[in-house]
Amino acid sequence: MSHQIYAQLVALGREEHALCTDGRWEDLADLNARRDVLLSLLPAQAPAWAMADLREAVRLQALSATVIKQGMIETAGELRRLKTGRTAAAGYQSGTGVAKPLPSFSSAA
Repeated sequence: MSHQIYAQLVALGREEHALCTDGRWEDLADLNARRDVLLSLLPAQAPAWAMADLREAVRLQALSATVIKQGMIETAGELRRLKTGRTAAAGYQSGTGVAKPLPSFSSAA
């Protein structure tokens, strides 16, 4: 069973990298839950024969982290552009030439 766990960690690493490169961020929560289950089954000390799988899983995790970081940078840029667009739109709205309603006065005296 333990040989299979290490191979499954590598498979999850490949799946995670594919999800990240495809921008399927919403699917990462499920993948992380599955990874947590696998990690809970691992022994405290990894056997020597598992090191190649663990190195590959770590390599894939690093690749995914790089893609996630780039996605966060792009999202932050998009949010800044949206904020700038809203500010500009508010400026246009104030200069539309539409008269502001005049205050109403009551003639009751």
